[in-house]
Amino acid sequence: MARGGVMGRMVDLVVATDSSAHRDLASALPRLGFRVRTCDFSEISGVLREAPPEALVTLGDLTHPIAHPASVHIHAGPCSVVGPDALLLAPAHPIQIASRVRALLRLKMIEFIARVRRQDAEAHGAPINSKPRAGQSSAILYVGAPDPAFMRLQHALKASQTDVIAAFSTFNAFDYLHERTFDAVVLNTDPDPELAHTVCSAMRRNTRLFHTPALLLTRSEVYASADEAFARGASDILPANASGDELKSRVIALTAERQRRRQAKALLEACRQPVLLDDASDLFSPDFGHAHLGSLIQAAADYQTPLCVIALAVNTPREAGPADGQAAHHALDQFASMLRHCVRAEDFAMRIDANRFLLALPSTSSEEARNVASRVSAIAECTAYEGVDPLSPFRLELTSCVDQWTAEESAERLYERALARVDARPVRLVAS
Repeated sequence: MARGGVMGRMVDLVVATDSSAHRDLASALPRLGFRVRTCDFSEISGVLREAPPEALVTLGDLTHPIAHPASVHIHAGPCSVVGPDALLLAPAHPIQIASRVRALLRLKMIEFIARVRRQDAEAHGAPINSKPRAGQSSAILYVGAPDPAFMRLQHALKASQTDVIAAFSTFNAFDYLHERTFDAVVLNTDPDPELAHTVCSAMRRNTRLFHTPALLLTRSEVYASADEAFARGASDILPANASGDELKSRVIALTAERQRRRQAKALLEACRQPVLLDDASDLFSPDFGHAHLGSLIQAAADYQTPLCVIALAVNTPREAGPADGQAAHHALDQFASMLRHCVRAEDFAMRIDANRFLLALPSTSSEEARNVASRVSAIAECTAYEGVDPLSPFRLELTSCVDQWTAEESAERLYERALARVDARPVRLVAS
């Protein structure tokens, strides 16, 4: 489930302030949750070398400062400028830049965790084969009234194996969105921009569509509702009079990001090999879990990002019959199977024994981890299981503890600390 791009923490970024536009941007971004540093273009190399940020934002190409696109450079590990991760057409909106920074940072983290998990899985005897299918085409959904820009976009994307499908009503659009996967959605704001904004909002409320880019097509030179559009979840604003090549380049930039995310999640899913899993629940086993937790801690140390774990203890009440009975075993296995769907693909869910579990959440603050624990508790509270007497269903007894990894702490120490806390707490009976 989506919890945002940077998991509730301040992101360190540098804005090159060589113009009034840069300075305005540097003033706006702190209000959107960023810790902003500024420098001149001539100082960028030194800043990246001495105190590398997580992201660098410039309103001009670094090698050609006279150019005008907004460049967003996202860094993982040693910081160097080898090319932008995103190019946004100036004047790039602060909310747009903030959204792209968060999305790209999270994408980099997902890709990194996927590589780490694959390495650990293969070291534990589970060869992973996850390659993109050859010749797989991309698909774009166009929504709204017919427009000449649709034909230009369709023609420009044809050569890149990208299908452009038109839905001239929102009813048809959501039918398409639920039937197949699209790499981006282009929404025509003419004649009704509010309808396009509503579709954006609906996509951001849908877990499956949350990361699908939404681009607004406008006939205006300057889109008057840009503030609202980006606040509602728009990814970019396309001028309807743009050439086919420009439309193509801006759409492809976002679809490529979407495909990278899909490939990383496919790799994470491919790591769910039977030899690494608990047979009854499809959660990772403790043997693999101990080793992988160490790798996640090393990643948190290398990239100076937070790592939280949630320890869970789950028991059955009297209505379930004996603790080793069929009803109790069935309820605990059902809960365990549900648990991995409460977290993101890059999160790590491990079953320690019949009734104890550990969730490891990379790049996640304590506050966000507590929200996850609350969500798991809420799901347990509204789930009833059949007891020994079919007329007396029961709910599970659940307790949880959230712990954040501290510097120099080993995986074994974090593991023991989290379990000791949850074992020491009195079990909370989920009210029936």
